[in-house]
Amino acid sequence: MNTSFLIMLIVSAVLLMISVILLINNRKIHKDIDRLSAAIENEKLTEYSTADNHFSRLHNAVADLENRLRLEKSSTARESKKNSEFISDISHQLKTPLAAMRLYVEMEYGESPNEHTEKELQLIDKMENLIYKLLRLEKIKSDSYVMDFGFCDIKEVADEVVSEFRPLFPNKQYIVTGESHFRLDKAWLSEALGNVIKNASEHTDDNGKIEITIEGSEQSTTVSIKDNGGGVPEDELSKLFQRFHRTENANPNSVGIGLAITKAIVEKHHGTITAENTGEGLNMIMCFPHIDGAIAI
Repeated sequence: MNTSFLIMLIVSAVLLMISVILLINNRKIHKDIDRLSAAIENEKLTEYSTADNHFSRLHNAVADLENRLRLEKSSTARESKKNSEFISDISHQLKTPLAAMRLYVEMEYGESPNEHTEKELQLIDKMENLIYKLLRLEKIKSDSYVMDFGFCDIKEVADEVVSEFRPLFPNKQYIVTGESHFRLDKAWLSEALGNVIKNASEHTDDNGKIEITIEGSEQSTTVSIKDNGGGVPEDELSKLFQRFHRTENANPNSVGIGLAITKAIVEKHHGTITAENTGEGLNMIMCFPHIDGAIAI
């Protein structure tokens, strides 16, 4: 056996050994990646790795990020609960003097009705309504309400909500198109849709048009509520869902809580809501992911 053939044989053996080692390492890395991906998808806490390689650094970075997110989520939940408790305490403390004030004003109005006492009663009504809506908003955000999810057609929900507005705005045109079935809380989502449709109805003229378009896929459902009321200034779009925010042409009786409640309800369905101006008016877009299983939030 000559020397060159022997060298070639040794080189081939070395290359084969290297290939086997690389293949084994590659399979191990793929298994580690699959294991890490499964842990992230199942929201399991990733354990720190003691190995010293590039993948372990990535693995530990993911574990560190998960811990930070969990701590941030826990901190946010605590702050939200504190905020909810604070607003609840203030609201309850306001209810007693408001009730007494209403009693005295009603007595005065009964003895000698006049425009001042009538206005006072209207202001008390507005204050009580504000307290009620503010309490609801904070309770939704702090998970004080348990939502009852069930498989339902969102078109049925939209049709029922629209039927309540037609007698209130008889000259307006309401159009509901499309359908999609997914798990939702019918009562709460009815309120969310109702707040947006009410907002659209109040911001269009007597012959206004409100279009509710439903588009569903395997993964998600999108509900678009578009009106021809002219829209809002661009700098107000990002503020529409903030509590107490009122647009320039808002209803005088509005307290600026309805759209904030809608946003909270949509988020409890793991969804998102955005607003955009169109050529004719405002378009509110709700997007809901399809989540399997009965979920109570």
